Amino acid sequence: MKIVSSGKVLHSSKFYKKKKRKKIALLIFFLFLISSITYGLVYFLREERFQVSEVSVLGENVIDRDEITLVAENLLTGFYLFVVPRSNFILYPRRTIERALVTEFPRLSSATLDLKERTLYISVEERLPHALYCREVIISQETGKCYFLDEEGLIFAPAPSFSGNSYFVYATEKAFSEPVGERLMNVEEFKAFSKFREDIKDLNVDSVALEIGEDDYQIFLSSGGKIIWQKDNELSQIFANLNAFLSDDSIRAQKDFLDRILYLNLSSENKVFYKFK
Repeated sequence: MKIVSSGKVLHSSKFYKKKKRKKIALLIFFLFLISSITYGLVYFLREERFQVSEVSVLGENVIDRDEITLVAENLLTGFYLFVVPRSNFILYPRRTIERALVTEFPRLSSATLDLKERTLYISVEERLPHALYCREVIISQETGKCYFLDEEGLIFAPAPSFSGNSYFVYATEKAFSEPVGERLMNVEEFKAFSKFREDIKDLNVDSVALEIGEDDYQIFLSSGGKIIWQKDNELSQIFANLNAFLSDDSIRAQKDFLDRILYLNLSSENKVFYKFK
């Protein structure tokens, strides 16, 4: 009788073949079980009653309502792994849709999804205008192309020509070709400038616009003059120097000093250069 060794114990060839068939049968059983469970799960996930049937944007005055709905519907189209619908309300790509809406529509600061009875409700929060970005510094906004900026310095929408002088104006020496979606500067820097504008009001400095140059900043006054300083100067130091200069007795003695200046240059350390109109 022929003996076959499996390594540690000697078995007959008949016993070995029987054991091998048992393993194959067990493997087939598990494969069948896994396939059945997978098929049943896919069938369950594909049932119509488990699919998002409608997308609705909440709010009465939402701009781009139809476009927002279309973006969400497109992201619900298709399948995961070619078999599971993306519209299944258990597996639908919630975070992906929320991020896509904020990216696609810069005027939105947030988008939140809520699913009720197969309807996907979208709640959006729109950015509020804080200032204007214009391609050039202009005191009156009745002409010229300008855009709204939010409180974090993001350019999010074209501004109507009737915005008037109610908003502070930011401009860049090198204008953005497509401003919407661009950030004027990082959030911390923009908030620091907003605070600086408020702080200089205490010095009776009425500013209306800021131009960001390659090497310097120029802040424009309502009287037509401007204050200039280099980019590498800290705003806190600029404020301190401006405060010290305007508090000097010889400057305070001059009537309507700020209304008469053409420019005030704070670029040099411990020195202030100015010129009258």
